[in-house]
Amino acid sequence: MSSIICSAAWTGPNDRLLPASLIEFSDGRITGISPAPDSESNLFIIPSFVDAHCHFTWSGLQRLYLDLESAGSSCDFLEMLASEVRDEKTGGILRGCNYDESMWSDSRLPSLTELDAVTGDRPIFIRRVCCHKALVNTAMLRMLPPDSEGVDWSSGIIREGIIFGFENLYKPEPHILRDAAFLATDICYSSGVTAVYSFEHYYFSEALAVNNPPVRMSISVLGEDVELLEKALKDDTVDLSRLRGLKFFLDGSLGAKTAAVSGTYLDGTVMNPLMNDNEVLNCLLLSDRLGLAPTFHAIGARALQQIDRVSKLYLERTGQDGISKIRVEHAEELLPAWPGNWDPSVHLFVMQPNFVKRWQHQGGLYEKKLGRERSLRLNPFGLLERSGFSLGFSSDGMPFGPLRGLQGATDHPFNEFRLDTDAALNAYTLGAASLCGFDELSVRLGKGRKADMTVLSDSPFKTPWDEIKIVGTIQNGQLVYGSPDILEGK
Repeated sequence: MSSIICSAAWTGPNDRLLPASLIEFSDGRITGISPAPDSESNLFIIPSFVDAHCHFTWSGLQRLYLDLESAGSSCDFLEMLASEVRDEKTGGILRGCNYDESMWSDSRLPSLTELDAVTGDRPIFIRRVCCHKALVNTAMLRMLPPDSEGVDWSSGIIREGIIFGFENLYKPEPHILRDAAFLATDICYSSGVTAVYSFEHYYFSEALAVNNPPVRMSISVLGEDVELLEKALKDDTVDLSRLRGLKFFLDGSLGAKTAAVSGTYLDGTVMNPLMNDNEVLNCLLLSDRLGLAPTFHAIGARALQQIDRVSKLYLERTGQDGISKIRVEHAEELLPAWPGNWDPSVHLFVMQPNFVKRWQHQGGLYEKKLGRERSLRLNPFGLLERSGFSLGFSSDGMPFGPLRGLQGATDHPFNEFRLDTDAALNAYTLGAASLCGFDELSVRLGKGRKADMTVLSDSPFKTPWDEIKIVGTIQNGQLVYGSPDILEGK
């Protein structure tokens, strides 16, 4: 038996905080919670975090690829590329990630000529932080199929299109995927996360089945890989017991100006959804046939209105009994698509409070793309909570980690869309677990529950999120992150 003493514990939404307590656990479950009035502990216990939308394999790969997050200008970007161009740890292609030109001092992407000057004949593929935009050099352009979608052959800029099929064309080596799985596990545990809902290429899901990382996991395979998935389901060749959903893209990202927003972007750009209504309907029917949860990436109001419209048609045609609920991912510009026909018994929403913290501040990316007034009314968490919808929080890996995002929910710049600390915690723990299929993690902290807990350095009810740290992570009653000293008797 193991135990831990805390100064207080949050057990679930609308519960009073437990005062100083001794929490005991054995054989993977909580066996008792008793008062510890003489405790001098500062630790604060919550049910473990659940990331309801991440890219588990990609999170690990980012640790192996060239990380350009710290680039502050086009010049910085080129210097970082030049310093790594002969390092082949990512394989024959120099793969990089996480650049965000909206944060640069000049916001100017390098030209194809500049990229070629520092990379020579080494092919490069560098994803923007949102993953909906990428930069390649001439050596990489020569390798791409001539009918590749989304490629500007004159600039080396790719938007959407082949970006999402790149890993299928140029698969990372098995040992790289193995290392990525274990790096991603460490990232989860150090972030207080013991369960994730991950979006994966089919090839990556095969690797996860082989490597079997210990994090609790549900997987949604990208819709573009459905033929590979159907073959595997028919042949029963791979363990797909973690498979839960099928994901489809209705638009792109605000950073790449490919999200199907209402009206136009500030520069006049107009974007429509990537599918027509009939194609969206077929995605719903396909998911239903395979017994998987239909999952739609939809950021802009036009894409969200399309889901609302087509899901109503789908229900009229098929009936509601027995269908999986429809997951809506991101829903940043939901307000112009509200109230529509949205129904809590049909639609689940998974949103990212870290986007608020990163991009919804004055002068941030949202304002640069849409203007101040429209940017304030993005990410309407409070609207969904008041309307009775299931809401799960996630990081989308930008960056991974709940603590980096929760402040965005409680300090949203538009007061009506803020959540209090209780509701924000629920969306990142029990609420996220419920809509991701982790039923045993969706119940309140108490005797008999699975002993998955996150140990915080202080209470978020009295301390700002950016002053709180993850002290420990417990999964199945085992300390998987943190010093053994936080446990009693250790």
